[in-house]
Amino acid sequence: MDARLQRLLDFFRATGPTAVAFSGGVDSSLVLWAAATALGGQAMGVTVRSEFMSAEERQRAERMAAFLAHATGVRVVARDISALADARLRGNPADRCYRCKALVLAQVRHAADQALGASSAMAEGTNADDDPARPGLRAVAEARALSPLAACRISKAEVRELARLSGLPCADDPSDSCLATRVPEGLELTPGRLAAVEALERAARELGLADLRARLTPGPGGDAALLLVRAAQLPLAQAQAAALADRARAAGFADLSLGVRP
Repeated sequence: MDARLQRLLDFFRATGPTAVAFSGGVDSSLVLWAAATALGGQAMGVTVRSEFMSAEERQRAERMAAFLAHATGVRVVARDISALADARLRGNPADRCYRCKALVLAQVRHAADQALGASSAMAEGTNADDDPARPGLRAVAEARALSPLAACRISKAEVRELARLSGLPCADDPSDSCLATRVPEGLELTPGRLAAVEALERAARELGLADLRARLTPGPGGDAALLLVRAAQLPLAQAQAAALADRARAAGFADLSLGVRP
């Protein structure tokens, strides 16, 4: 077995019963695979769903949960919360990621207590390449959740490599972020704004674009959208500009512009 995978398995064997915050992305999928492989029935995944999670993300999480259940026998439970019910979070403050992560980990803790006992651990998918200044990591520390990939010094590229070695179908999925990241800090997060962003991104994918982001930009005539695509796909986006503009208006945006993702 690859020595890095062995380190992950040894990490969980030393930790004992563990609930993994599971989104269906490659990082948390590898963490849950390792926990289930090392611990069997003493591991579980917890997917926490809110208005910030797109339908595509939910479907991905469900597919990966089913795959891992078949491959390892691990159970994954889903918890639904309303992030927008929190007035401070709805206001989209600078520490939004911290507040959201704290809500998510509170749900993981509750599920872990019910299924594995109060002494069980929590784990999440931060890897060795992630910026230690990320606001969500403060919530991880406060919740005393573990970050096995970071602890085992496994980078993002290595996560993908090890996911392939482990047979995970999400190994090459592009990284994603929640819908709230599409709305500028300080601008209220509303169901309508989140739905408009999700609808435009879905429409862009239907037109052949991939690995994209729709950024909401407020203006005097209403919310506009900046659709960011990879440089290689910019010619396709420009060729589809009229159709994209129609889809943007249908989603509720006053205007649409195109740009390149960094």
